[in-house]
Amino acid sequence: MLGGIPTSLQGFSIYLDAIRDLGVVDIELPNIQFMTDTLSGSGIAGEIEFPVPGLTQAMQMKLKKRAVNQQFSTLLAPRIHNLTFRGKVVMADPSQPYRKMKNRNIRIVANVAPKAKNLGKGEVAKSMEVESEFELLSIRVFVDEIPTLHIDKLNNKFVVDGINYLEDDDFL
Repeated sequence: MLGGIPTSLQGFSIYLDAIRDLGVVDIELPNIQFMTDTLSGSGIAGEIEFPVPGLTQAMQMKLKKRAVNQQFSTLLAPRIHNLTFRGKVVMADPSQPYRKMKNRNIRIVANVAPKAKNLGKGEVAKSMEVESEFELLSIRVFVDEIPTLHIDKLNNKFVVDGINYLEDDDFL
């Protein structure tokens, strides 16, 4: 992997079923929160909310687009959508002379179900700010095509750096 300091994102293009180009979007990725169990009792001074390895609370993803269009409205169909996001992160490389800039490719693959759609507002000379919210069923994150994260709630996967914490008994 390339080292460096991330400076900016050059945008995300979105693809439906890995082939149908739906344009450029702003994406709000999920907040990953583990499910927890509260431990208390003898030998514990109070309570501890202990995370359950690999089990997460419900996760949402939001997409924003500048205006309503047919391609983006397709995502409101009540089914599971397979979305691929491709983008580039600009990296400043302090180890290079003249502080060269490099790009890192980011690819995110997500299976989502639509939850809500805000069609935005119609103001003259302004973007409509269309927003869609989805329930996230699975997500895979690749940096320079190296898999870094794979969460699949329906197939019992919580993989970080190649270790599935829902299968491997020796991860601790």
